Amino acid sequence: MAEKWIGVCRLDFAPEDAADVLAEVLALQPGTPSGWQTPRADLAEALRAAGCRAPTPPLQPIFTALATDAPPPEVDGIEVRRIATFEEHLHGIEIELAASDFGEEGETRRRAAARETFERRRKRPGGQWLAYVDGEPMGWAGAVAGPVGLYLSGGAVRPEARGHGLYRALVRARWDDAVARGTPALAVGAQETSRPILERCGFERVCTMYELETDA
Repeated sequence: MAEKWIGVCRLDFAPEDAADVLAEVLALQPGTPSGWQTPRADLAEALRAAGCRAPTPPLQPIFTALATDAPPPEVDGIEVRRIATFEEHLHGIEIELAASDFGEEGETRRRAAARETFERRRKRPGGQWLAYVDGEPMGWAGAVAGPVGLYLSGGAVRPEARGHGLYRALVRARWDDAVARGTPALAVGAQETSRPILERCGFERVCTMYELETDA
């Protein structure tokens, strides 16, 4: 069974109303965890005081929104292919888990939900990609297609394969997909590990974002 999750963004309320807003949202699906994103530091502070907490690792409480409508640099010598099979999807999960600290519970949860995640991502517009080194999948990336561009929904490279351009090659592959769709633009919410790479690829800062969660 798919895990239910409430996502809340584009927040517009007075900080003093945070407790009431939080209670109203959580009442929509009692017992369901929630995630909150906002560029407003005052609302993030108010939500923390009302009962929200920092997001579960590897997510961070602060990240940077970036975007570009210019072609990222091409990367020679890296093979990138779109994920088409469940086996390839499993490779992507293992790359994600190797690249970041999800914790034992998080790793178990990601692997247990692999089939549901694969089917859900196959149905939504966008895709997933793998980057290869000597025929072995060493990098993964995802994206969701929107009306004006692609939102980069994640990217990871195995630690032993970093420094060879796999991450940048995956950015370029998603740019090429956006161009093929007639929507040449990319947007992303970047943590500090990837922000400098993306800025070197031509992305520009839009704003600082704050992320919070509640437990079930």
